[in-house]
Amino acid sequence: MKDTKILFVLISVILAGIVIFTLVQNSKLKRENDKVQDYFAQTLEALNEIQDSLSEIDTQELMIHRMAINKEITDSIPGTKDKIMASIQNINDYIAMNKERLSNIEQTLKEKNIEIKGLQRMIAKLKKSIEEKELLITSLTNQIDVLKIKIETERIAYEQEIAQKEDTIQAQQTTIGTQEETISTQAGTIQAQDEEINTIYFIAGAKNVLIEKGFMTKGGLFSSAKKSSEYNEKEMTSVNLNKFNEVVIKAKLKNVKVLSDQNKNSYMLEEKGNETILKITNPNEFRKIKYLIIQTN
Repeated sequence: MKDTKILFVLISVILAGIVIFTLVQNSKLKRENDKVQDYFAQTLEALNEIQDSLSEIDTQELMIHRMAINKEITDSIPGTKDKIMASIQNINDYIAMNKERLSNIEQTLKEKNIEIKGLQRMIAKLKKSIEEKELLITSLTNQIDVLKIKIETERIAYEQEIAQKEDTIQAQQTTIGTQEETISTQAGTIQAQDEEINTIYFIAGAKNVLIEKGFMTKGGLFSSAKKSSEYNEKEMTSVNLNKFNEVVIKAKLKNVKVLSDQNKNSYMLEEKGNETILKITNPNEFRKIKYLIIQTN
């Protein structure tokens, strides 16, 4: 009876130990399970954040692509090129950050020996998406490089075109300058010729003065004095018929005698006080004789 009681106590102790051990194990498993659930929730949240970041990359990619297609990346649009390059750098930064976060999550799952198919599929999908984004960055960078080359080529061509136009303009200006100089020279020549054509020289004086200065020859025993054929212009007064149409002679009309051969119909004489005015009525006819010689006694 005593042995049976001891056995019963021993069995009770063992059963109690088993129950306590089981309760401890269950409590430990529950804590572990709670930790797994918490980590699962944190991991799922991190994966969702990564997915959101990748979606934001899609938005930036569309913006860059649209700007590239519209050829807005030109030196004539300040800041556009910098915006595109900044956006590409942002995408690179997003990719690098998400790639590192995804790698850390995957490494932690391995270390904790946690295998959840849903998470594994999501991680695989995100890894593939990141790979696609990396290819996208390569493509966008290549597009930018091509556009840069195209822009540089067009810039060089434009500068060459401008240089050629400037050379043409310079050549035209030189030609115009030469033509203007020629025109100016010709105008000066024409003016000089017109001045010469319309300039006459005259002298008025007494017979002895005209003989002394060589405008009349001395008469002899059987010949009278007459006008000479050689004249010294320095002894005469010049008159431009474009500016003046009359000559003032300091003598009365009765003492005035025109010795030169001007057409008598090209002028007329009028007395004015003690002077005589020779008015030129037909300059074109009058100027045919360049020298006007007048005797005043």
